[in-house]
Amino acid sequence: MIPECGFQCATCIAEMQAVFTRQAGVDKFYRNGDGVVVEHDVAKVGARQLFDLFKGLPSFYKGSFAPTLITS
Repeated sequence: MIPECGFQCATCIAEMQAVFTRQAGVDKFYRNGDGVVVEHDVAKVGARQLFDLFKGLPSFYKGSFAPTLITS
């Protein structure tokens, strides 16, 4: 997921890490360049569910960033 802001604010990263690491099935969450990586067990949580978690973050509604989902 890559935000438009490029994660200029450490508060956004901390907010996302707190939310994503509490999600069952998420193994790792870390910053990678201009985006973040959420490694997860697809049998426990799907990419769409993770995307919906991202959209539920308070920063999302402040217009701080718009997510783009990249799968590999």
